[in-house]
Amino acid sequence: MRIKDVRTRVFTKALDGKQRNPRFRWTEKNTLLIFVETEDGAWGVGEAWCDGGPPASLAQFIQDDVRPALLGRDADTIEQFWTEALGRALVSTRRSQTWAALSALDIALWDLKGKRAGQPIWRLMGGAGRAALPYASAGLYVEGQSAEAFGAEYAGHIAKGFRADKIKVGGAPLDVDIARVAALRHAIGSAPRLMVDAVSAYTVPEAIAFARAARAFDLCWFEQPVDIADIEGQAKVHRDGGIPVAGNENEYGLDSFRRLIAADAVHFVQFDLSISGGFTFGRKLAAVAESHFRPITLHHSNSIVLMAANLQLAAAVPNCHSIEYHLLHQMLFERAPAGFLSLDDSGRIAPPEGPGLGIDLSDLAP
Repeated sequence: MRIKDVRTRVFTKALDGKQRNPRFRWTEKNTLLIFVETEDGAWGVGEAWCDGGPPASLAQFIQDDVRPALLGRDADTIEQFWTEALGRALVSTRRSQTWAALSALDIALWDLKGKRAGQPIWRLMGGAGRAALPYASAGLYVEGQSAEAFGAEYAGHIAKGFRADKIKVGGAPLDVDIARVAALRHAIGSAPRLMVDAVSAYTVPEAIAFARAARAFDLCWFEQPVDIADIEGQAKVHRDGGIPVAGNENEYGLDSFRRLIAADAVHFVQFDLSISGGFTFGRKLAAVAESHFRPITLHHSNSIVLMAANLQLAAAVPNCHSIEYHLLHQMLFERAPAGFLSLDDSGRIAPPEGPGLGIDLSDLAP
């Protein structure tokens, strides 16, 4: 089936600015979706990473550069689209835009493939249908909130059926962050997993100091502790800090993750399907991690499209440890089918059974 049209739409949600991570205070959240229509009138939807600036430039890039190269093409030739686009990006300044745009396109084309076959994407990939293990994520800083109040609030997620919490660190003095970790561990008890995410806020000595101070609280992982370009430094944190490192969510390209693994800079190979290559490269990254006996974990901080994609990949590969269930960034979650995100008694989410991504947003196409 041939591609008839490619369109984009930006969704913006205003936030009150009361919550922040070590780098950003959230006053709004943007989502950039890509809609691909085939000649038979079917629609597929994908999502592009657009944090860090206005999404309009990425949307324009998709319309001006990506769309003309796709019209009239066979929608099933996904690998060919990647080969052509990455070839052009090698001699341009648009590598990150290309990865974000093609990641969204990839998700949309796999959505179309599944809808045409009447099967969920994980079945088309030959997956075993493993249920995904989500962890409750946010743990942001709120001015004036005590460590005890913070611990009580986030312990509530465990009471709702989650088996793990992830919180932010690196945006406050060491003693404040350790107090928050301690309060939450005390509130949830010893069984649930507890992860921390520094959003690359630390220097290497600072990260090691935090890790050593936090080891007593049995942390599952220490996410993106230092600048993502400092692979050697991240490896040192992984080696000397005593807590397994996870990362790096906004990286892309097989070689970037190959180098992280080769340097032993991560244990949990974490990536985001909306920037790291959609399903086509997500499956490859899972295989690279599997070949080094490492689990993957899937990042999410945006819309139901990416969440659905994470559920699909988690069900398709054998080594997905967990997926992120963000409690602040939930764009279009109300469009999920009934029961789509329900936790079972083990704290897992069953793989979707609907065709494609398992959601239908075709009415939102511009």
